[in-house]
Amino acid sequence: MRYFTQLILLTLTTILFCLNAHAQTGYGFRIGPNFTDYTIQVPDSLQITPAKKTGIQAGVFYNISSGGAFSIQPEVNFSQKGIRFNEPNDIMVKRNFNYLELNVLGKTTIGGENIKAFLHLGPGISYLISAQDKTDISGTTKVDLEAENIRRWDTVIHAGLGAAFRLGFENALFIEGRYSLSISDLNNVDTSQQSDDYKPVNHRVIGFTIGYIYYLDGFEG
Repeated sequence: MRYFTQLILLTLTTILFCLNAHAQTGYGFRIGPNFTDYTIQVPDSLQITPAKKTGIQAGVFYNISSGGAFSIQPEVNFSQKGIRFNEPNDIMVKRNFNYLELNVLGKTTIGGENIKAFLHLGPGISYLISAQDKTDISGTTKVDLEAENIRRWDTVIHAGLGAAFRLGFENALFIEGRYSLSISDLNNVDTSQQSDDYKPVNHRVIGFTIGYIYYLDGFEG
């Protein structure tokens, strides 16, 4: 909860600073697929193979710029993460995590009158809303987060690039690719209970989105 409060304060402070500087602003939405897994070591005796699973991500954002190439982009997203296990006899098991994310990204934009490219990097914090296991045999079952010692809060670093294409004076369509890596351990286990060879479990996400942005001061502002 402490990290969540700090991120809220950072977002509000940044927004107020940029507005005082007569910032160009824009807002919009994004949606697309996630390809996710997490760092995990599976003993050979279990005969299962971890692999990426497909989920979705969708969200809204508010881009704030002081007029130059750099801007700050707070955003709120829904993101599905997790992993897929391929077991013997072609049995597949999927573990799906549903997260609500709050991100604050630093964004650099360059380009001309009709097309602009952008890079972004920044932190985020996620709250695990729910989790489900899905198998070919038993269907979908709810994961008991408390019983399995799964951490609800997650700290994430995002990095990506994309391009925006002008639709009109104030509108643009954009495409984006993003890589996200969790910093927090998915397992909520006290360090005193961890073995010497224990390694944290961290989400890894490759996401692709398409989105729309409305610029209050125009695409060339």
